Amino acid sequence: MKTRSLLATAVTAALLASSLVLTGCGNAEGSPDAAKVETVISIPVEAAVVSRGEISSLYRTTSTLEAKEDAEVNSKSTGIVQQLFVEEGDVVKAGQVMAILDTERQQLNLAKGKAELGQLKSELARLETMYQKKLVSFDLYDKLKWQVESLSASVALSELALKETQIIAPISGVIARRHVKVGQLITEFSSKALFEIVSQERLEAVINLPEHQLPNAKVGQVAHLHFAAMPVKQAKIIRISPVVDAATGTARVTVAVDNSDLTLKAGMFAQVEVQYDAKDAALLVPKRAVMAMDNNSSVFLVNKDGKVERKTITTGYESDTMFEVVEGLAEGDQVVTAGQASLKEQSPVQVIAKS
Repeated sequence: MKTRSLLATAVTAALLASSLVLTGCGNAEGSPDAAKVETVISIPVEAAVVSRGEISSLYRTTSTLEAKEDAEVNSKSTGIVQQLFVEEGDVVKAGQVMAILDTERQQLNLAKGKAELGQLKSELARLETMYQKKLVSFDLYDKLKWQVESLSASVALSELALKETQIIAPISGVIARRHVKVGQLITEFSSKALFEIVSQERLEAVINLPEHQLPNAKVGQVAHLHFAAMPVKQAKIIRISPVVDAATGTARVTVAVDNSDLTLKAGMFAQVEVQYDAKDAALLVPKRAVMAMDNNSSVFLVNKDGKVERKTITTGYESDTMFEVVEGLAEGDQVVTAGQASLKEQSPVQVIAKS
């Protein structure tokens, strides 16, 4: 603010001086003996020196974090919830029991099936001895054998039905939602989930990259995720869609971020910066110095005589404050960064501040 005030004051002083010089010249013309005096008015400007530094090629957009793995847990059995072992926010491992339904009906069916199977097996053993002595036909023996196998399968199903009264976590993660209560009647294969589990140790963000940016994007490139009131997180591109959406002209690009410390949460809003490339010693000029006209970029270069020359430049990468200069300037050149509106070719200038 102080520099801008100084520049404004200097411009005002320059204009006032110009007015006084013109008045003096007018009086001199009125007097035949007065000598004509030319006064050069230097226009005050701010300037910066072209230098080398680091700059990156970036693409900025926004996205929302998604869990790499998530699961809605349903019941494979019908029954009333007897016990709950987890709550929202609890960390669970794959295979961990989260709830148990009442098991009385399943236990009775299993006991009945085992009893019938035991009786049938005894009958089969007795019939097998008789068959070996040729006292019964093969058809009778074979029929009983198949009945034993069928009843064995029924018992296995009863055992599975009893096992399925336990609600098991299919993946490791965090309980995001619990939709069930103790005493609630659960129907097998209901569309309403009992629990929702998300695995947050590795999160992903999907961005829609414009098709003209696709040649720059590569799997493995670094991306930076910015969050409100949180440190910047580094991520990497892991997938690039092979097709472009004809409606939007963009392709889906997926970046993954490690979240082993669980500081990030699925659903968080992030500003994404994809870094295509970086240069350590690029020739840099402030953006404030660059003027764009007719698809050309130019700057006012301050020469050794204290005058400005308009130079056309070719720019490359850009950051928030800098342009890379590919052609048109050299390291150490001094360019105008403020006050360009008052300048033309070969205007004399006075550099009152350097940035």
